[in-house]
Amino acid sequence: MSKAINWPAQFINEVINADTKDIKIAVRLGSIYYDHCYYVPDEIVDIRVNHKITRQGKIVGDMKLCKICELTPDDFSKLKTGLKDIDSLVKYLSQNYDQEVTPEAIVTVIYYRNADKEKAYAQVDDPHM
Repeated sequence: MSKAINWPAQFINEVINADTKDIKIAVRLGSIYYDHCYYVPDEIVDIRVNHKITRQGKIVGDMKLCKICELTPDDFSKLKTGLKDIDSLVKYLSQNYDQEVTPEAIVTVIYYRNADKEKAYAQVDDPHM
């Protein structure tokens, strides 16, 4: 299985309809991805929704490690709809990781660009999901 960036089902339409020119970001709690250089520049990854491949993307540049409160307005502009400020991101990460998260929590920021829509997937890659 190739590397992936996974989003919850609430973002399905945004993932499917996202453009291919703008850089997007995914924010993951903690430093494990950063510490192990999991994503590398120019790497092709699957963009998944609810663990199902929806399209592909390409990692852009290096990941960033910072506190949530240190994310820039530019970073927030690249996040999914509904995650455009510290409070909404903290709430999302708390729910997604099922643990308490504060604005001081360390996150890994992954920069990526969506692949062309003709490379999007319509099928479910795992029939057991």
